[in-house]
Amino acid sequence: MKKYFTHNYVFIKILSIALLLVSCSDDLLVEEPESFLTPSNAFVDADSYNAAISELHRLSRGLRTSEIVDEYAPKDYQSDKAVSTIYANGTDIAWFAVTSQNQFTDYAKINSTNTIVSVYWKILYKMIANANTIVANITVSELNQEDKLRIEGNARFFRAFAYRFLVYLYGDVPLVTAEITTPRFDFTRAPVNDVLAFMKEDLEFASANLPSQNPGDGQLSKAAADHILAETLISLKDYTGAIQAASMVIDNSQYALMQSRFGSSTGINGDVFWDLFRVNNQNGNSGNTESIWVWQLDFTTLNGEPKNKLTRCWGPRLEKVKDSEGNRAYIIPPASIDTLSRGVGFVHPTEYLEYTIWESDFDNDMRNSKYNMQRRFTNNNPESPEYGQMMVPRASDLYRNHNVYVKKAAAPEGYPQGYDPTGRMFTDMYAIRLAETYLLRAEAYFLKGDNASSTADINIIRNRAQATPVASSSITLDYILDERARELVAEEPRRLTLARMNKLAERVRLYNPISASSIQDFHNLWPIPQDVIDANLEAELIQNPGY
Repeated sequence: MKKYFTHNYVFIKILSIALLLVSCSDDLLVEEPESFLTPSNAFVDADSYNAAISELHRLSRGLRTSEIVDEYAPKDYQSDKAVSTIYANGTDIAWFAVTSQNQFTDYAKINSTNTIVSVYWKILYKMIANANTIVANITVSELNQEDKLRIEGNARFFRAFAYRFLVYLYGDVPLVTAEITTPRFDFTRAPVNDVLAFMKEDLEFASANLPSQNPGDGQLSKAAADHILAETLISLKDYTGAIQAASMVIDNSQYALMQSRFGSSTGINGDVFWDLFRVNNQNGNSGNTESIWVWQLDFTTLNGEPKNKLTRCWGPRLEKVKDSEGNRAYIIPPASIDTLSRGVGFVHPTEYLEYTIWESDFDNDMRNSKYNMQRRFTNNNPESPEYGQMMVPRASDLYRNHNVYVKKAAAPEGYPQGYDPTGRMFTDMYAIRLAETYLLRAEAYFLKGDNASSTADINIIRNRAQATPVASSSITLDYILDERARELVAEEPRRLTLARMNKLAERVRLYNPISASSIQDFHNLWPIPQDVIDANLEAELIQNPGY
């Protein structure tokens, strides 16, 4: 059912609370607990396990929407900072425009007490703990074998997914492979390759036991496991295995890049790349054969949570632009009509993202069309003498108010929840899209020394974008990163990608003028949170170098 994983996650949160039943007696001050809700008596049927899997979906989605960051961060903390730091800010593609509010603009300010560093560690190990509880209980449950394997496959996928973030962000991390039922204070850091090998085992199990036919509506399939497995095998330098894993997805007939317009907004001017990101177009029921795993958002549930914050972060703060006489040049229109909504310009694209990567094919590449990378905006204030004309920004506007608008972050067809003055929307969000699988395989081919095959995969992506094919002699890891930026901006966790490829510091120095002077090579990894080190009383958690 659509939005299944948005509705059904409450159960697992109840597991963390002991349900105390008070007996009736003459002495009302005497409490006699008769039973507690525990995993052993709460996991009684497939529905209860499905609810636990739903919570893993919620936690994973929170890495993108920040709903979980809000739960773990201090009350007054702006979670936009955390999400945009993983996906854009402080990398080669963007910085946080309010530089005083984000430590990942000035890398010298990053330390082991940083809120973002601590919050992500806690969320990711919460995912692992929940997955371990499911695995421990499902193996001894009385469910039929098919349900047991499917549920364990889901849990092990999410365990690997959590370690994926941990190992690329922090490097060596504690490897927790089983349910913990008593307090522990003796964790040690496992080498990166041991963690990657464990992820490989989990993903191979998930691949073998998740549905081959994509069930849609945010649920996992074999292809999702194979996609993450391909990335993991690249890190293990098993390029042949990575090619095979990616090929299992690419060669599956149920998946294909979208080549012609489709879905909810074909009556509005646009192109097929633009269509991929319109409201209700992310899931297979729209005709989309490119989506592999989609995080589900629905404004009708959970008091309007989770929200997609892409508009808020990526939309320029147009309402602050003035015309030549000092009048507002942009009035936020009603959400029921064509609107750019209310961006606040937190994410400031670098010149590299706004212009450099498009220079060789500026007018041809569909991904750089006015529908997808909008650089000019119309004065829509009827009270302005320049109404209907293109805005002319002042120099001061270029920092936050008037820059390229990555239109994946907008809903020009209107917002189903009505106008939201905070600049948030409820468009479903890709976790895995087939275009990235091609780019992973291209990376594996290149690292294996097969430039011809790498070039062929990249040109499949470029051909859909109507871009000029690239020559084999031009393929490098940096070119692959450029192509990932063109195709996956605002989708991929860019910091994760750069850290995985050990390219973060190098490319920040090249393309991010705000952070270039402060970043050091050791910043490729985050520090281990200090509160985690302090709580580990019976063993030493060694801090990463430089912190």
